[in-house]
Amino acid sequence: MKSFFDNIWIIKCFDKNGNLKWEETGKNNITTEGAEALLEVFFRNDTTYVPTEFYIRLCNDTLTSSDTLTTILNEPGSTYGYAGQLVERSSTGFPTKELSDGDYRLVSKEVTFTASGGVIGPVTTAYLATTINNDGKLICYKVLSVTRTIADGDSAVIQMKIKTKPGS
Repeated sequence: MKSFFDNIWIIKCFDKNGNLKWEETGKNNITTEGAEALLEVFFRNDTTYVPTEFYIRLCNDTLTSSDTLTTILNEPGSTYGYAGQLVERSSTGFPTKELSDGDYRLVSKEVTFTASGGVIGPVTTAYLATTINNDGKLICYKVLSVTRTIADGDSAVIQMKIKTKPGS
């Protein structure tokens, strides 16, 4: 059986001169909370699940589908420029709707994490949350292939491509 929800994360890290240091592209893991939110909002019109915005955040933790924002450990502190990055719940945050292999896909804007005065990390996971703090929902996440550190002056750029796939 094929999945109805296909989310690809594209993560690239550039040095202070704009040279590509590393790149990862990989599939998403939707959480139990994320799947529940999709059902509640779309089919039951439960507005308590409707986010006003999304944030891409990073952590040094091994997430599972049953995790929530309150169970995530080791999000980097703001000391060296880290902050969750806003992805608006609109055509600003998801500016492109396109067909990909005959299925509709939304492409997010690119968000950037820039280390300043020290390193951001180590990090092992990027994730999509409905809040900048831990009061919201954990929608989905991408486990990185190896532990990463964003060095002083480097920037990590992240983009998501979310597709729904009809059929069985």
